[in-house]
Amino acid sequence: MAGLCGMSEYTLRYYEKVGLIEPIPRDRSSGHRRYRAETVRIVERLSCLRASGFSLDDMRLYLQQRKRGDAAAAEQKALFLAQAEQVAEQIRKLQIRQRYLNGKVAYWDAQMKGDLEQAARIAEENREIAKALK
Repeated sequence: MAGLCGMSEYTLRYYEKVGLIEPIPRDRSSGHRRYRAETVRIVERLSCLRASGFSLDDMRLYLQQRKRGDAAAAEQKALFLAQAEQVAEQIRKLQIRQRYLNGKVAYWDAQMKGDLEQAARIAEENREIAKALK
């Protein structure tokens, strides 16, 4: 199961422990966990949610709403929209970090070339970018 869904065995056991997936029965002879088909589908969905940055609470909410089917469509949409907005904000912050780091590379490149005027200009731009980092 771990290989199929891209999660560690520890994560699968943890999801079982916190109630995201039902207790997994074991084969009597080997002691190996035997996942039911429906549990496999749930684990695959949880894997996608986890990869999308969902919290455990939001995963739990998703599963609760999923049980209601189409009646929960508006709530499911809102849940995914909120996560998409969080990811967009994370991307925005990462782009600022990248601009800052690229500015530092350009600054040191100018310093190494002895172009102090360009280095000073870049340093000023980076001070403005740094304000956005906070």
